[in-house]
Amino acid sequence: MKQEYGGILVACQFVLLSLLAATTNWYAPSLLALSFFIASLLLAGWAIKVMRPGHFNISPTIRGGAILVTHGPYRYIRHPMYASLLLAGVGLLLISCNWLRLVGFFALWLVLYCKLKIEEKLLADHFLDYPHYQKRSRMLFPWF
Repeated sequence: MKQEYGGILVACQFVLLSLLAATTNWYAPSLLALSFFIASLLLAGWAIKVMRPGHFNISPTIRGGAILVTHGPYRYIRHPMYASLLLAGVGLLLISCNWLRLVGFFALWLVLYCKLKIEEKLLADHFLDYPHYQKRSRMLFPWF
């Protein structure tokens, strides 16, 4: 059941990100918006480098042979890829914001939050030291 729910959340994530990107007025992004995009790309790149391409998963499941990565950005935050998506979403909002896009962003945040809660449970069930890792790291951002 959780795998099916996870697949729905992944689909919602891509739809919401696509809608935010497609409805953005790309004519003149601000320096602040570009800063969020750059931060998003740097964080995602760092996480991918640490995980090694091909070893991360977009659905909230545990692959066979998975190892718990606790270095690189994972030393500070447990879900850097979700944080990266949220940073990009804020960048999209800063370019052109209205109530409908704001609702879309908060829906994206809710979808990502549901995914990471499923993932947290799966990781805690799979890795005996995950609860200890949770105590020494933050969920999405070093201050949150």
